[in-house]
Formats: sequence, structure tokens, C-alpha cells
Amino acid sequence: MTTQHSSTPSVQGSQNGLAIASLITGVVGVVFAFLFAIIGLALGIVSVALGAVARRNGNRSGQATAGLVLGVVAIVGAIVNMVIAYNMLT
Repeated sequence: MTTQHSSTPSVQGSQNGLAIASLITGVVGVVFAFLFAIIGLALGIVSVALGAVARRNGNRSGQATAGLVLGVVAIVGAIVNMVIAYNMLT
């Protein structure tokens, strides 16, 4: 009985990890966009970057797309929250 081991690393695993990271930071970014706008904005930017890299590397999964979209929603929500807070405080 012989076992075969592949010496080439799995590229799909790292791309899937980027997609999952994008999705998680997007969800957390949307939540923080309405609680703490600065943190939500930063997480939204990270989510968009991770989602774009995952999609560019060939992973056209729904996770990468959802992370990208949630990152954009977090950025827009954080900016709207900042504008509303600025107008209320001045």
C-alpha cells in the first residue's frame, strides 16, 4: 500500500481564507459602523481590500463577494454616521 503526498501547496486554501476574512471583517465592520464609526470605517476598508484580493486571485465565491459588498456598506454607513454626528454636535 503506497501513499502519495503532494509537494505543491494548496492555493485554494489561502484564497478561501481571504474570502472568509473579508466576510468576517465586513460583518463586524457593519456592526461597528453604527456604534463606533472610526472602527467601522477601518474594518470596512480592510474588508474591501481582502475581498478584492480574494476575487483577483481567482476565488469568485460568494464569500469574497459578500465581504466586498459588506465592506462597502460599512464604509458608507460609517461616513453617514460621522456626518450625522458632526451635524448634531455643531
